[in-house]
Amino acid sequence: MKKLFLIPVLVTLLSACATYKPVIQQGNALDKSTVARVKIGMSKSQVLTTLGSPLMQDDFRANRWDYLYYSNDNGIKSEQKNLILNFSNGLVSKIN
Repeated sequence: MKKLFLIPVLVTLLSACATYKPVIQQGNALDKSTVARVKIGMSKSQVLTTLGSPLMQDDFRANRWDYLYYSNDNGIKSEQKNLILNFSNGLVSKIN
């Protein structure tokens, strides 16, 4: 009788020890509606207001801002989005 009681208890305790891997998100969380608000001719300050600070700003290419979004689910990269904005004279000239 004790064995029948111990088996479910041990199984429950062991299942509670399973490792938990949280979903890790890095970069700028951009959705399609937010990206669609960025238009050619917008100033850098307007882009900052709309999208926030870029993830990467290259000192050698000050006219290019990179917005990257990564999502890892259980240690596996499940989603990657890239948005590259090029500026000319302080205004958006190209959206990739």
